[in-house]
Amino acid sequence: MSEGKEKNDIKNVITTGPPVAGLVSPSRENLIEPKTKEKEEKFGYDRCTHCGYCRHVCRVYNTSWSETDYAGGRNRIIKALDRKDIKFDKEEIIPSVFRCMLCGNCKTVCPVGIDTLEVFQNFRKAVVKRGAIPARLKGMRDSILKNNNPYLENHSDRFNWCESSEFGKQAYERTKRELDLIDEKFSSEDLKKGKRNSDSVGYFIGCTSSYRNRELVNATSDVLGKLGIEFYVFPEERCCGSVLFRTGLEDEAIELIKHNYKMIRESGVSEVVFSCSGCFSTFTLEYSKFAGGNLGFDIFHLTQFVLKKVKEKNLKIRYTKRTKENPLLITYHDPCHLGRYCGVFEEPRELINMIEGVKLYEMKHNRDMSWCCGAGGGVKALYGDIAGEVGRDRIAETRTCMIRIREDRLKEAVETNAEVLVSSCVFCKNNLFQVANEDNSPLKVMDISQLLNDCEFYQ
Repeated sequence: MSEGKEKNDIKNVITTGPPVAGLVSPSRENLIEPKTKEKEEKFGYDRCTHCGYCRHVCRVYNTSWSETDYAGGRNRIIKALDRKDIKFDKEEIIPSVFRCMLCGNCKTVCPVGIDTLEVFQNFRKAVVKRGAIPARLKGMRDSILKNNNPYLENHSDRFNWCESSEFGKQAYERTKRELDLIDEKFSSEDLKKGKRNSDSVGYFIGCTSSYRNRELVNATSDVLGKLGIEFYVFPEERCCGSVLFRTGLEDEAIELIKHNYKMIRESGVSEVVFSCSGCFSTFTLEYSKFAGGNLGFDIFHLTQFVLKKVKEKNLKIRYTKRTKENPLLITYHDPCHLGRYCGVFEEPRELINMIEGVKLYEMKHNRDMSWCCGAGGGVKALYGDIAGEVGRDRIAETRTCMIRIREDRLKEAVETNAEVLVSSCVFCKNNLFQVANEDNSPLKVMDISQLLNDCEFYQ
């Protein structure tokens, strides 16, 4: 029986327990929606039946074994606070609120349809307003408000990376020339919005790539350049606000949204590319909501954009470091922000499968049931030990996958030392890379922009 048929058979079983091995989410048509009251509709958590689905898939719970760390336990805390069964203690409440990666796997498997992401982000917002905020989070917030980034870096240094990327430098200089010309010749907003052609492309970089992972912004710039895209950057770009939205500081993020949204609209670009999944999900969810569902420009993650351009130009892709006969064996990790948040599962895989000299193997937990890397929801910054353990679980699963791959390859009498875990999120890349490095794992971890940068595009 094929793996796909097995998954479908499992998914169609009506069950009162957790999904089999946490591999597939329950089929919605086989689950009866509960009768709801107005209050239950409003708050969501009141619908929790404590079935245990979420306990099984929560990577934090499976690391800490604490009942306060998975969705059902957290829902009980919220209920108890709402009903005043327990007193609010702004120090004791912090771990149960912030030791959540907001990965969304509990939302995926919830049989009564609770939007746990919305519930827990609202919970964070409520407790922060009552003074419960970790000290490290205060520091990140203050840096974003003062420096427009969470890393205590000078805003003026945001584009220093351009010096090490020819395509990036060209994009920056191209943008500055046009902005100077606009300032000289145009004054009305209508003229500003119409200054570029209808298919101009902007690249929103994000804080982490700008200040901490310049190899990724360089790789992305080079990939866009190889595709012949004369892209623009945004010299006045500020933090997208993702970390504020995810940690209960939504009110502080509004000015960032207003600034970045106005900046992009006035730039005249029709398409915006993101290499950071966190920035992409924030624009997809929060910025779109701010704009009333119509941003006025199209947004693409790098994987979507490259796939689109390759198809439009009828291009082929070749990985330059290996051959079709001796391909690089990789497995792909679905970032929560790109996958469960935005539903982008197939485009990265379709793109990878187009690359000659690369062969993709799936991990057991993939797509909407993918395990989180451990870095989401502020857990990496606030609870690094938990992020590390969760990351080790993901690396371990990857190693299991690669052992199977090696066995398959041995059947063909071909030996390979190139074993790579690819993701499309800078935070996933960083956390998994750190864990692999600390554990002296032979597994190499890279971002998909780096993989694409080692490719050639041709007709």
